[in-house]
Amino acid sequence: MKKCQRCGELWDGVNQPSSRRVCEGCGAYLHTCVNCHHFDPKISNSCKLTTTFYVGPRDAPNYCEEFEMTNFQLKAAEDRTQSARTRWEELFKN
Repeated sequence: MKKCQRCGELWDGVNQPSSRRVCEGCGAYLHTCVNCHHFDPKISNSCKLTTTFYVGPRDAPNYCEEFEMTNFQLKAAEDRTQSARTRWEELFKN
């Protein structure tokens, strides 16, 4: 399930949204860092990929070729897996 990061409107597109595609619910651009699977505000560049360049405002449209719109169901499963892995490693740390 892919949706707009700003308003939560579901996006039913088949592929990735184009760089100028806007949300039908709020009018925000969809091809932005904050809507990307690789976005992580906890790291310095806010991008998990080391091959990308810094983009100014993270909610502005960009032309990143690595953009992959976040599937929130898969993202939640990945977060649960990572959390479990971290707890497991902490449990058996020497």
